[in-house]
Amino acid sequence: MMSLNRELAWICNLFSENEVKFWVDSGTLLGLVREGGIMKGDHDIDLSMWSADEPFLQKVLPAVKSRGYKIAVRNYRGLNFKYKFMPRFKGSSLEIDISLFRRVGDYAWCPQVYCMPYPFAKKTPAYYLYALPRRIIQEIFIRRRRVALQKWPWTLSYKVYMLWVPGRFYEDTIIINDGIPAPKAYEDYLAFRYGQWKVPQKDWFFIFDDGAIRHTSPEELISDLGQ
Repeated sequence: MMSLNRELAWICNLFSENEVKFWVDSGTLLGLVREGGIMKGDHDIDLSMWSADEPFLQKVLPAVKSRGYKIAVRNYRGLNFKYKFMPRFKGSSLEIDISLFRRVGDYAWCPQVYCMPYPFAKKTPAYYLYALPRRIIQEIFIRRRRVALQKWPWTLSYKVYMLWVPGRFYEDTIIINDGIPAPKAYEDYLAFRYGQWKVPQKDWFFIFDDGAIRHTSPEELISDLGQ
């Protein structure tokens, strides 16, 4: 059994002590259930919460900054949908990503950002002409505290898809691994997201293989984004 990641334990304790309702999600949930900890090669800690609880999250941001994290917020058409805590201290290379879900009908949804592949073959003149300004945009994206993804210049590099999850998975949580909350039916949830989740899948790529991804914009699924 792997030991629990220090920063994962810290953020979960901080949230719990301050009544921030959340659950561990995505690759972090998969790692905890299948391997007992953060998976080797994982680059972030994935947490989720309902958008209605965002005010509770905002109250603990000073403590997050004091810990040594830089905070960035991703926004889509006026709606905050992701907080990113980026470590600026030695001892951790894992960012903490917090997705804010909203409910519409029987589903929970959250925008999902995809960095589009280069449209030109590598080491061609067109590739280098395209790559330089895009790299600059990506560096600004990483450092900027607040980004509205539907606006230029972000649309040059990033496409917005959707995480579209049956809402029943997020209605109840259960405690796993030293006090960490997860979706109660986490095995069914992992099967929905990852298929044969008990066995590591070679060349798995979230944008094509994640069962929750919808290759449409939020507007194509939801008429009122303010929900």
